[in-house]
Amino acid sequence: MTRRSVCLLVAAAAALTAASAASASAAGSPAPAGRFDISPGYAKALERLPDWNGAWDMARIPGKSHAALLMFDPDHVYLPPDPGGPQGGFDFGPPPGSYDSSIPYKPKYWKKYMAIVARNAQGMITDPVGDCMQPHGMPRQMSAIPIGPYIVMTPTLVMMHWEWLGATRYIFTDGRGHPKGDALAPSYMGDSIGHWEGDTLVVDTVGMFAGQYDQSGAPFSNRIHVLERIYLVDRDTLRDDITVEDPVMLIRPWRVVRDYKRNTAKRLDLHSAYCPPGGNTIDYSHGYQNEVLPMEKDQQQQQHESPSTGRSSGGRF
Repeated sequence: MTRRSVCLLVAAAAALTAASAASASAAGSPAPAGRFDISPGYAKALERLPDWNGAWDMARIPGKSHAALLMFDPDHVYLPPDPGGPQGGFDFGPPPGSYDSSIPYKPKYWKKYMAIVARNAQGMITDPVGDCMQPHGMPRQMSAIPIGPYIVMTPTLVMMHWEWLGATRYIFTDGRGHPKGDALAPSYMGDSIGHWEGDTLVVDTVGMFAGQYDQSGAPFSNRIHVLERIYLVDRDTLRDDITVEDPVMLIRPWRVVRDYKRNTAKRLDLHSAYCPPGGNTIDYSHGYQNEVLPMEKDQQQQQHESPSTGRSSGGRF
């Protein structure tokens, strides 16, 4: 990391770690309000970190479509023809009937997955992310969404933030272990701790809710355990070597490797993306998601209201 990068990150580092809070000066008097006292040792520790700071995009894979990129393991997928064409997968996700072909499921769970895929192929997709009911969560957050994270690094914490639903992942590198017993509260992101082996961040994540790897509905249990080795391949390529363990559903660990490309735009328009009130195009009223195009929504609204009273006419919506 360059000295210039260190200077630019001091404020972010201060906000992210307790050690960077406003502190007493050498004379024992309080630091001026709004000022942060970063010790030389802290600044040197920050400078020793590899430079992952900034925005990252999911890397394209030669020969793979946009739809494949949204699957957890794009190197081993089945994708039926996409009626949306080459760009369809990026806008609407993998076509119904897509599935990951490399998941080492136990036979009963492979059968369960194929039943989900068959429902998907009939248009009955049940992905709670599509209806803005929850974030992607781990491990899907790192391998099966179209956007990459914005990363801020400190010597004791790596923070990853995604625009969609304001999802944020904290990887603690201060030497702590996972909470024990009931202290480990399940969450979508789980509890992530890491340590550095040279310039590689080794991450261990537990405590995730049961969920699905991607839009195909491939399930995992709440006993999932995710191991990652994250490192720079070159200055602008960040690699996440992911190994998933699930003693409930898998017969062996499942390894997937994904790359991110640094977003080098001079100006980034970062914001948190949420579904606006009444603006979601996904209808979930029948228990599965259905994409409703804007012109269809207008037509349904007109049919829904009675011309004489303006009340519901008992239509579909």
